[in-house]
Amino acid sequence: MLAVLALAASGPSQAFCPKNGFVCFITSKSAGSLTHQDITQRGIEELDKRYFAVPKLTTSMQKALDRIIEADAKVDEDQTSSAKHFDGENAPGAQLRLATLKQNVLDALRSDPINATGARDNLGGALHTIQDFYSHSNWVEMGNGGANPDVGRPTPLAFAGPGVTTCSGFTDTGLTCANSSNLVGSLLTSGYYGGEDRVKPGNFKCSHGGPLDKSSKSSDLLGYFREGINKDTLYCDISPHSTFHNTAAGAAIAATQQFVEDIKAEITPAQLKALLGAGPTLAFAIDTTGSMGDIIAGVRNSATSIVNARLGTDEEPLQYVLAPFNDPDTGPNLATNDATAFKAAISALDASGGGDCPELAMTGIYNGLSLADPGGDLFMYTDAAAKDGALASAVIGLAKSKDIKIYPLLFGRCSPITPGFLQAASETGGQVFFLFRGEAGTVTQLADLVARNNAVQILSVQDQFPVHKTYAVPVDASLTRLTVSVSTAVQGLPPFVHLVRPDGVVIDASTATAFLNLSSGAIISIDHPMPGPWQLTVGDTSSLMYVNVSGIAGLAFSSFKLARFGAQPPHQGLLAIDGEPGPGQSLYALAALKELSSAPQFQLRRKDYSLIAPLALEQDATDGGLYFGPITVPNGPFLAYATGTDSAGYPFQRLVSLTVTPQTISLKPPAPQDLRPGMTTTLTYQVRNDGAPATFSFAATDDQHYVGNISPASLTLGTGETGNVTVQLTPPASARIGSADNLTAAVQSTTDPLVHNSATLTSFVTGAAQVLGKPNFIAEIIGQETVAPGVTGIDLRFTNTGAGTAQNMTLAALALRTLSGTGTVTLNTALSPALPFVTPNVDVGSFFTVRLTFNTPAGVQRFSVGETGTVSDIAGVSYAYAAAQAVMQK
Repeated sequence: MLAVLALAASGPSQAFCPKNGFVCFITSKSAGSLTHQDITQRGIEELDKRYFAVPKLTTSMQKALDRIIEADAKVDEDQTSSAKHFDGENAPGAQLRLATLKQNVLDALRSDPINATGARDNLGGALHTIQDFYSHSNWVEMGNGGANPDVGRPTPLAFAGPGVTTCSGFTDTGLTCANSSNLVGSLLTSGYYGGEDRVKPGNFKCSHGGPLDKSSKSSDLLGYFREGINKDTLYCDISPHSTFHNTAAGAAIAATQQFVEDIKAEITPAQLKALLGAGPTLAFAIDTTGSMGDIIAGVRNSATSIVNARLGTDEEPLQYVLAPFNDPDTGPNLATNDATAFKAAISALDASGGGDCPELAMTGIYNGLSLADPGGDLFMYTDAAAKDGALASAVIGLAKSKDIKIYPLLFGRCSPITPGFLQAASETGGQVFFLFRGEAGTVTQLADLVARNNAVQILSVQDQFPVHKTYAVPVDASLTRLTVSVSTAVQGLPPFVHLVRPDGVVIDASTATAFLNLSSGAIISIDHPMPGPWQLTVGDTSSLMYVNVSGIAGLAFSSFKLARFGAQPPHQGLLAIDGEPGPGQSLYALAALKELSSAPQFQLRRKDYSLIAPLALEQDATDGGLYFGPITVPNGPFLAYATGTDSAGYPFQRLVSLTVTPQTISLKPPAPQDLRPGMTTTLTYQVRNDGAPATFSFAATDDQHYVGNISPASLTLGTGETGNVTVQLTPPASARIGSADNLTAAVQSTTDPLVHNSATLTSFVTGAAQVLGKPNFIAEIIGQETVAPGVTGIDLRFTNTGAGTAQNMTLAALALRTLSGTGTVTLNTALSPALPFVTPNVDVGSFFTVRLTFNTPAGVQRFSVGETGTVSDIAGVSYAYAAAQAVMQK
C-alpha cells in the first residue's frame, strides 16, 4: 500500500499523520514519498494526454480520474485480504482478483447505458492491487525497473513455494528505523502481514514489516521497529526497504499504464472516452405531462441546435442524458454517446396525461443524476410542483456526491413551489429560473454556455438585493469565456444587472457574445474577455436572487473535500467523508487546483459572499496542485474560494460551487455488500441526532430500482440518540453480473427540511456462488477513540474465517468486565446500535464493522468486551459463536 502513513514512535498524543494522496509530514524523512494517488494520477494523466491529444486534463477527465483514485484508496479499508495487497505470496489470489475486476470493467463499459462509474470503481480497485505488487514484492530488488509483463494478465507468476526460503535474517539499522530484511533466492516473493488471511509459515519467509506488523520479529526493546521488505514510503520506520521506494513507484506507474492499455485493447473508442471522462455531459430532466407541450418544443429545438453545433468539435459531449417524468410514471430514461439517438429521443417526447398538479419531478431529477457522469450540470423543466418532494435530500445527496449542479427551470405554478427545487439549486451551486412558457428555448442556451469541458466557477451568491450591490469579478488571462447568469425567485420580476469591463465599457447586446434578457433574469456571455478587474452590479428586488459567474479556463479549482482518517492500520489516511459534516467538527480540508503559477489563498464564505474565515492549507510535496490542512467546520453553510495571481500577473478567483451544509443529523452507511441476482440483501444504516429532539423521515432510492422494504420509514430521536434503519435490495434474476447499483439514502427532519443528510453506497452484482459450509468469525478491535470524557468508542470488525458463507450473522449480547482499575463499564445505548444487530450474507474472507460505545468511569484502566451470538450457513443450520477483546484506556 504505497499510500501509507507514518506512525509516531512515542506517546499517545501522536498519531498517524494525514495522508490519502498527500505526503506524510510527520518527519522530513518521509516528504516526497509517492502514494497510490500520485501513482494513479501520473500514470493515467499521461495516457489521457496521449489518447485524446490534449495538453492538459479537462475538468471531466480529472473528475473521472478522481473517482478511480478514490476507489484505489478504499481498498486499504480491508487489511485482512492478502490478495488485495499482493501480500503473503498470494499471487494466485491477487491474479484472480485482477482478472475479475478487469472483466467487471469490461462488462460495465459494454452495458447499455455505459456504466462509467462502475467501470472506474473496478479499475481503481484493480490498480491498488497492481501497485502494491511493486511495493510488497521483491520485483525491484531483483533488478527490475519496469512493469512485470505478467501481473494482471492470464499468466501464472513464478512465486516461491510455501517451503522455499525467501528471507534470511535482517540488517539491524538501529532504534530509529525498522530492520531491513535480507532477501535470498531468485524467485518472486512478497511479505506476510500479521492479521491477514495468509499466516507466515516461519522465519524463513519475508515479512511486510513496519511498526504494526506482528508477523515480524524486532530487535528493539519496545517491539516497535520490525523487519520487513515493504517499500511503501521513503520513511524507514514504516518501510524497511525504503531505499527502493522510488524505483517501486516508477514501476507501479508503468504497470498502471500497462493495465489500462490492456483494457483499451478490448473496448471501443467511445467506451474508452466514457472510462476516462473525455467530454462534457448534457443532461435534461423534462416534465412530459399534457400542459408541457409548448415548453418541450422550445427545449427540443434549442437542445438539438446545441448538439448539432458541437458535433465534431472538442466540446462534443461524451454523454447525453434524458430523463422524462410524468405521473405516475417516469422514463424511458436515456444515457448515450450517440447524438443521433439523443436527438431522436428528445424529438419523440410526447406531452400527455397529468390531471392533478404535482408530478414526479424529484424522481426524474434523480434518474437523470444517476445516469449522468460526475462533474456536470442537470437542467430540469416543469410547470408543476413535485409530488415526491420527500426525495429532495436524496437528490441533493446524489448530486453532491457526483459534483453536479442542478438548474430547476420553472414555468408557472399550479400549486405552491416545491422548496426542494430551491434547496437543490442552492446547495449544488445551480440556479432557479422562474420563466414564462415562451422562454424555454432561450433559457436552454444556458446549457450550451456552462456545460463545457473546462468550466470553472468564479462567483456564486444567493441573497436578497433591495439595494444595488457591486461585486468585483477578477478575470485572469486563462479565461476564454465569461458567463454571468442572474435570476430572481419571482416570475416576471427582472433584476437590475450591470456588467462593466476593466476599461469602463458597459456590456450590452453589442459588446457581448450572448445577451439574453429573461422575464426574471439575464444571461450574459463574453468570449475572450479582457483580463483585469470587472465589476458586476445587481439589485432592484427584495426577493431571493441567484448570481452565478462562471467561465471556461485552464486555471481551475477542481475539487474541495472534507476528510477524516480512514482505512486500517498501518495504512490509514484521509478519506473523503460521505454526506455533510457536523458543525464544529475537526476534519481535514483537501483542495485541488491546476494551472497555478503561485500559491493560492483559501477562504470560507457564506452564500451571500460574506467572509467566514481564511483557511490555511499546505501544499503537497509531490503534486504542487494539491493542498491540505486542518479545518474546524463552521456552524452554517459555506463555500470554499481560492484566490491568487496567474502567471501573467492578473488576479484570479475560483470556487467549488457545492455548498457544504453542516448538519446535526448524521447517517452512517454499512460496509458495501455484494448483491446476487434474485436474492435480497439487507443493509443497516445508523442515524444519529446531535441536535434538538425531532422526528426524521428516511428515504432511499437507487438507479437500478432494486430498493424494496425500508424499515422504519421514520424515527424519533432525542439529542445524542441513534437509531437503525434497514434497506432491502433485490436485484432481479436477470441482473447482469458485474453491474453496479448506486444507492442514495437520506434522512430529513419532518418539521425542518433544511435539517437533512445523506449517504451514497455503490454495490456490485456478483456471480460468486455462496459456499456451503460452516461459517466462523473472529472479532478484533480496529479503531478506538475517546468520544467524550468517560465515553469510549471502538470499531469492532467481524471477519468470516470459516468454510462457508454466513447468513443472518447476529450480535446478540455483550459481556463487559473491568480488568484493571476501578469502576463498572456499561454499554452506551444512545450511541451504540440496538441489539440484536443482524448482518446478512458475509462471504468467506469478508467482514463487517460495528461501532460500539461504552460508558467508562475514570478509574477504569483496562476492560474486556465479550460478544456472543448466532450465525447460519446457507442451508439454514445455526451455530453459536463467542469472542472477546481487551481495551486499554487512553
